[in-house]
Amino acid sequence: MSKFFTLVFLLCISFVPAQNSNYSTEEFEVSREDLLATNYTLDTTAHAVYIYESGFTEFDPDEDYEVVTDYKAKIKILDKQGIDYATIKVPLGKNRDSDKVMELKDFKAHTFKLVDGRIVKRKVETSATFESEHKFYNEFSFAFPDVEPGDVIQFSYKIVSPFTFDFRTWEFQEDIPKMHSQFTSKIPGNYEYHTTLTGGRKLHKHEDKVIEHCISFGITSSMAGCVETLYVMKDIPAFIQEDYMTSEDNYIAKIEYELKQVTRTDGFERKYTLTWDDADKEIRTSSNWGKQWKKDNAVEDVLPDAISSLPNTLEKAKKIYYFIQENYKWNGEYDIHGDMNIKDIVDSKSGSVLAINSLLHNVYASEEFNVSPVLASTRRNGFAPRVHPAISEYNYFFIQLNLDGTEYNLDVTDEQLDFGRLPFRALNTYARKVNLDGSSDWMAIEPNDFSNYAFRDSLKVHKDGTASGTSNQHLSGYHAVNFRNKIKENGKEKIFQDLSKAQQFTRSTDIEVENLDDVENGLQIEYTLENVSQKINDLIYLNPFSFQFFEKNPFNLDERSYPIDFGYKNAFSYSAEIHIPEGYSVKELPEQKAIRLPGNGGALIFNAVSFSENVVMVQCRMTLSQTLYTPEYYDGLKKFFNELLTVQSQSLIVLEENS
Repeated sequence: MSKFFTLVFLLCISFVPAQNSNYSTEEFEVSREDLLATNYTLDTTAHAVYIYESGFTEFDPDEDYEVVTDYKAKIKILDKQGIDYATIKVPLGKNRDSDKVMELKDFKAHTFKLVDGRIVKRKVETSATFESEHKFYNEFSFAFPDVEPGDVIQFSYKIVSPFTFDFRTWEFQEDIPKMHSQFTSKIPGNYEYHTTLTGGRKLHKHEDKVIEHCISFGITSSMAGCVETLYVMKDIPAFIQEDYMTSEDNYIAKIEYELKQVTRTDGFERKYTLTWDDADKEIRTSSNWGKQWKKDNAVEDVLPDAISSLPNTLEKAKKIYYFIQENYKWNGEYDIHGDMNIKDIVDSKSGSVLAINSLLHNVYASEEFNVSPVLASTRRNGFAPRVHPAISEYNYFFIQLNLDGTEYNLDVTDEQLDFGRLPFRALNTYARKVNLDGSSDWMAIEPNDFSNYAFRDSLKVHKDGTASGTSNQHLSGYHAVNFRNKIKENGKEKIFQDLSKAQQFTRSTDIEVENLDDVENGLQIEYTLENVSQKINDLIYLNPFSFQFFEKNPFNLDERSYPIDFGYKNAFSYSAEIHIPEGYSVKELPEQKAIRLPGNGGALIFNAVSFSENVVMVQCRMTLSQTLYTPEYYDGLKKFFNELLTVQSQSLIVLEENS
């Protein structure tokens, strides 16, 4: 009997005290206290808050044993901005290869108001509901009419899912706080799931109970038992997205289910969770993956003899890469689980991420290079599961070339990428490298080099406080990739206005760009400067920074519970040679600064010195030497960027006219 009622829970359980007692957080019904309350004490910045939310998911005999979730919620609207949360949107998954789609039923909605001390409950007509179709899902939406601050909206619905092997994920956390969120699963004892709580938050309650004779899967089958499990979480803060993060799905508090196996009444066990050996075999024998990656003969005529005849050196590897990048174009689709045939991409010269990078793989393999396919997940898609193989969770593909002991990650979908550089979307910590003759393995995705942005200014200050000169800027790595793509998209004429991060007093009369199409070398941009006057009476106040590394601090939360993920290592440098006008001398130089992040995580160095009687030299360097910083770094990084902004905006060289 025990194997029928086994659930694997990777949960961290503790009990925390409930708060916000003025609200009726334990029930779906709306109370007077819910309406009288005017704020949420645990987050006074919240515009709306879930008072209560519940879900109950089971295999429902009344719905032909499909997976059915009954959902209920009530939300307090705290201010005018909170009215946006009176629009309900529910994604409904679908399968593109079949007609299967989730269905939303029994939608009910009410608005509660306090009018002259009386509770007024208004039923909302649901005839105005709307369902829109998207590529991978449909979306049910409904907007509550006539909602005002102070109101409470209450709604419920039922989702019927035909995907019986994809048990519902319950998300405790959203972009507004929740006082009480509970989820109950009722699972037949012969269904065994891996159940995982993610997000690092603690449960208020976790209860299991066994219900005997709760379900029968047909006339001839006997009644089976079920495990009913209740999860409760309280006082859940809003999850606020901020710059430099991967998918929020990696970090929000949620319960996830993965079907491990089903045991039939005759004792036969069907396993659904693969081992990595099983997954490797499936990858190798897939008609869209492994079998295609072995079709070297399909690419025999792709390379010109001038490249194919070269010895297998780094030079040849680069020529192959740039030849494919130039002659075969990405169609904008990932589609790594769709149909793919190498011959089709050879003929059409266009294809998905899977197709175009598979072509690159096969060309290298046909030239007898050591090359491996790599299954990955994009930053937006979230981390692919590592403990239990789930091939369907991968949505990206690139290749790895091993040459003379050095590994190069390659992707030809972006024409601005240089050899050995992945697109930013693929910088998602780790991926799975496939061995077509053996076991696959994990690999780290972390660029080794720094992406540099160097400014070299030469300015001549005039007696009227204006300044003229040049700014030579050199960009490498991801800074060059980003700039090149933006120039291609917006045109050179918009570089200064839209891309340069120029100070308000900076003016440019001419711009020259070098190496725009030469991705092997850094991008060079030269601005001719004519900066406006900064003279007050007989003093010239000169900010030596004509341009900024950053225009604002990207970190503004009081607390951040998820990592700061830049994707790559950064280095910014600023060098300015400033010529003082005749008859003037330096009255004051800005204060020097040297700030370092713990653990050699980065540094900010600023220095201004009088090089001679009429020349001031300014040096500033900022480095972020890690691609990813844990949340413990957050306060330090926030202060670090504040210091940088202060240096850029308030460092003044004061020049005075000689008497």
